[in-house]
This record gives sequence, structure tokens and C-alpha cells, in this order.
Amino acid sequence: MPQRDSLQNTFLVAFVLCLVCSLVVSSAAVVLRPIKEKNERIAFQREVLSVAGLYEKGKTKDSEIPELYKQIKTVMIDLSTGEVTDAVKDPENFKLSDVAKNEDLTVEIPADKDLAGIKRREKYTKIYIVSKPDGSIDQLILPVRGKGLWSTIWGLLSLDSDGKTVRGLTFYEDGETPGLGGEINNPKWKAKWSNPECPKVLFNDEGQVDISFYKGVVTCDMPDSEHKFDALAGATITTRGVENMFKFWLGDEGYGPLLKKIREGQFPVTKLSSVSQ
Repeated sequence: MPQRDSLQNTFLVAFVLCLVCSLVVSSAAVVLRPIKEKNERIAFQREVLSVAGLYEKGKTKDSEIPELYKQIKTVMIDLSTGEVTDAVKDPENFKLSDVAKNEDLTVEIPADKDLAGIKRREKYTKIYIVSKPDGSIDQLILPVRGKGLWSTIWGLLSLDSDGKTVRGLTFYEDGETPGLGGEINNPKWKAKWSNPECPKVLFNDEGQVDISFYKGVVTCDMPDSEHKFDALAGATITTRGVENMFKFWLGDEGYGPLLKKIREGQFPVTKLSSVSQ
């Protein structure tokens, strides 16, 4: 009969312990998955509501978010044409971070046009729309992403119904240096993108992307101030990444075809009521 402290018993105890622990961890992951997914969904809805100006930090309760989010309509867009599409069979469960990793659902970006440094972009994407009482567009919220210094920066850009004036900006995922590139999440910096007294416009009168970042503080009385943005102090690479991100997503490889339709009044607003929220 083997001794209690034999090598055989030691391995047996270790095996049983590992098996029990793995079962506990696996069971916990399965049980907690719906809670995790719900929390992730609420967190993203909070970001959409925040960039739309429909969520007040410190005042709006998380329990109120699902009801507030009913004001948001979601629409699947074919990025190559800017048209509403039904090619995505399950738009409710469309998760951009997953789609962006799937070669079957993305297209390669030519190197000379990949300003955002993301190499591939999705064929179809989900955009978010806030409507006016008459059903017309009030805000258009677009997912954007691009390379910063250390990470891919994921954000949401809200535009006015004219398809060129900024209403809001937020970044919900990044790995930039705190205090430097991480200042993209500084409320004071983001607020300058949506100041109604000094509105920011992303296109010129010819419909071309027109943005630049200024080393210093942009004031409303500066020439072309509507096209200028404050650069992040001490974060040149992150600033350049944000600038290139917007130049890419506002251009022909990104939302250019959609925004052109918006500006020319050709986007099918009447179809929005039939698109799932």
C-alpha cells in the first residue's frame, strides 16, 4: 500500500485539485457570462448616450440607461456605398471589435490609404442615430478607431444632421500614456469639440476633409478656427493618430460615401423607423 506522502499520492492530489479548480472556474465563467455581457452592453450604451448628450455623469443612473437608449436608432451601413443594408443577418448582436478581426467580414485597406493604421476595415458597420420629433436626423453617431502611440484607440464621433459639424466625441477604449496621450479622455479637451459657441466643422465648402491640430489653444477668433483642434501637450504621436483616424474615417475609405449622401439630402431618413433599435 503506497504511503500517504508518496510521489504517486502527491500527483493524484495535485490532479484532483486542478480538476476541481478548473470546474469551478469554468462554471463561474458560464454562470457569469450573461451578467458580463449585460454590463458590457450597458457600458457601451452609456458611451453612445454620453456622446449624444443624453447621459449626465453623476446624475443619470445605470438603471435608466436601457430606457434612455430607446431614443437611439441603429442602422447597418454598407461602407463602400454609404447605403442602408440588410446584409448583416443579426444586427442586434453585431460587435465591431469581433468583426474587425474577421477577414471574411473585412476588406484590406491599401497601404497608401490606411491613414488610421488599422490595415483592414469592416464591410458593414452599425451607426447610431438620434432623431428629431418629426423623424428627421438630429445626430449621427459614428464608430471610429485608429492607431495611437501604444494602442488602437476606439471612439464615437457625433455629427450634426448636416454631416459635417461635430456634436460630440468620446473614446471608450485605449492604452495611451496617462497624463499625455491618455488626455484624449479629459472632459475639458473633449468639450472643445462640441462647444456650440465655437463649432467645429470637419469639411470645407468643397466637401473635402479639413482638420488640423494646433500646438496651443485654439480660440474662436482665430482664422479657420472651425477646422482647428487643440493638440495634446507632450503627446505628438497620439495627436497625430487622432488626426489621421478622422481623416481616414471621414474619407472615401470610411464614412465618406455616407456623409456625402447626408450632406446632399440623399440618405433615406424615411427608412429609419423600420430599422431595429
